[in-house]
Amino acid sequence: MTQLSYETFPGELRAAVPGFERVYDEHVTDHDEVLPHVLLGDLVRFLSNEVAAHGHHSAPLKQAMIVLERALESDDARLEELVVVSFLENLDVDDPHFPTVKRSFGPRLEALHARFAKAGLNEV
Repeated sequence: MTQLSYETFPGELRAAVPGFERVYDEHVTDHDEVLPHVLLGDLVRFLSNEVAAHGHHSAPLKQAMIVLERALESDDARLEELVVVSFLENLDVDDPHFPTVKRSFGPRLEALHARFAKAGLNEV
C-alpha cells in the first residue's frame, strides 16, 4: 500500500469509500476542481448521513476511517493539517451521529482528536 499525499488523498477517498464517488463527483462539478478542505466537509456530512441510515455497521464509515488513518501515517504534514482543519473541525458534537463516528476513529485519529479537544477547539 503506497503512502498517501495531500494530492492523492481526495482520489483515495473517492475510490475507497463506497458511495462517496457521487459526493466527490458532485463536488468537482460544483467547484470545477477538487478543493480538499471543502471535500472533507462534504465527507463529514456524508458520514453523518451514512450513520443515520446504517448505524455503526456503515461500510463507508469504516472505509473512511481506514483512509483517514492512512492519511495520518503519511509524512505529508499537509495531510494532518487537512484532517484537523477540515475533518475534525467540521464534526458537530451536537450531531446525534457524532458519538458513532467518534467511536470509529482509529488510534491516530483518536489521538489527534484528543489533542484537538484538549486545546478546546470546536468544543469537542
